[in-house]
Amino acid sequence: MNLKRPFYKLPMILDVALAREEISRLVTETDWIDHASGFTGNSYIPLTTYQGTINNLKRTPIKETYFAEGLEEVSKLLKSFDLTIGISRLMKLAPGCSVPVHSDTNEYWDERVRIHIPLVTSNQVFFSCGDEEVVMGEGEVWTFNNWIKHGVRNEGQEDRIHLVFDTKSSNIFDGSIVRSELARATGSDTFMLEKEHSRAIKKISDLKPSLQVIIDELGYIDNAKDNEVQSWLNLITDHMERWQEIERQQGADFSTVPKYQAAVKTAFLEADNLGSSLRLKTNKVKVEVLFKSRVQQGINLQMLFKGG
Repeated sequence: MNLKRPFYKLPMILDVALAREEISRLVTETDWIDHASGFTGNSYIPLTTYQGTINNLKRTPIKETYFAEGLEEVSKLLKSFDLTIGISRLMKLAPGCSVPVHSDTNEYWDERVRIHIPLVTSNQVFFSCGDEEVVMGEGEVWTFNNWIKHGVRNEGQEDRIHLVFDTKSSNIFDGSIVRSELARATGSDTFMLEKEHSRAIKKISDLKPSLQVIIDELGYIDNAKDNEVQSWLNLITDHMERWQEIERQQGADFSTVPKYQAAVKTAFLEADNLGSSLRLKTNKVKVEVLFKSRVQQGINLQMLFKGG
């Protein structure tokens, strides 16, 4: 989520001692899963995921995994928030390792932020975002602008373990101000999880906001590139119009898949003709890469075959 500031420290602090002890007692080295990024020393334990299975898919509905069921104290921390939770996990960063600087541009993040709660850390773990760098203390609650470049370095002597979870930014912010009350008034034995089902074929009402992010970003590009910017704006508009026309005439079900696939192919070919030189100003991501990613996410055959 592209926030107003690099970091926000939320107005609460949690007692994480029991969760930390539970992890050291119940979690073995073989439980940790290598992070899909392939970054050295980065591993995780999934707590809530798409459909509750072990995956890295950024889709909904969200359900508990068997790890969450076995980690009662860790789960209590998640249940203590007055927030609807998406993906959540324990994230470990080994000493001497890092999360290389990157930005998160998957459309999943257009509406969501990631909350970090350090369970095991030190003053030698540094989290950078944009031009700022912070040390997050145990039990503190943080979020950050993951649209811009960010990364983490563990220069300490022990593993860093964070409990992280995703939630829609509207749950955290009232305008640009962090809500003062983020915890439940009383404890709860249940998770508040995202339940909405991701669509196998996006409706135009979902596709437009996804591509509008690129349109908004192109407004920040220097005037010297006006012609190139205009070409991309035309391409994006054309693709949305084609998608809307297919939906208007034929709807969105299995029988219409070839039509939508043809629209995706056309968009890719037109993007290839524009080239890959133009980058967003805020995070330097190539416009071509971001556009193709979001166009491709307009249709998901795997979900169609599973009845999604």
